[in-house]
Amino acid sequence: MTTFAEIQNSLYQKLNIHSPGERRKLLIDEMEGLTNKKIHCFNCSGTCCTFSANSMQITPIEAFEILISLEVTEHNLSDLKAALQKNIQDYRLDHEIFLGKKINSILRKTYTCPFFVAGSKGCTIKKDLKPYGCLGFNPRIENDNGSQCLSNTELLETRENVEIKNEDNANDFLKQELQLEWVKLEIPKAVLALLEKIF
Repeated sequence: MTTFAEIQNSLYQKLNIHSPGERRKLLIDEMEGLTNKKIHCFNCSGTCCTFSANSMQITPIEAFEILISLEVTEHNLSDLKAALQKNIQDYRLDHEIFLGKKINSILRKTYTCPFFVAGSKGCTIKKDLKPYGCLGFNPRIENDNGSQCLSNTELLETRENVEIKNEDNANDFLKQELQLEWVKLEIPKAVLALLEKIF
């Protein structure tokens, strides 16, 4: 069985994909620029991270980089798996609702991110390892409290266009190495899927 460290080495050394921080630099710079204008999430209740608005889905490489942030060990593994399974059950993410043949789509459900802690802590994932969509979703006015936050789709697309080959290679590698059959999943489902394959 391939270890977490071996997969990490294959991604960043052998495949030579850009570092997580480098691939998120545009989004982090935007967020820091807004913070310098006192437009930030520090006083927000976490609207975009909770079931009131969050339906974020992530790719295998984003899930893998969340695992890096979590620093998974044999001591926290079972608690982490249990928390993810509870989150999936609480928000019924394990029950898909097919919207019909014409749309050929599955209903995207809202859920509270398992890595969000209400209060001043907020997101517990390191900035350089957060999902791209999370980094790109920001307030546009001071003291917004989530009412006018939105995605900077232009910046997200620019970032994706620069990194698409890199990330396609990383996702293809992870899908093949771990025998994954999905392109994107909700955060708890994606992270749990990788945990179950790697640990």
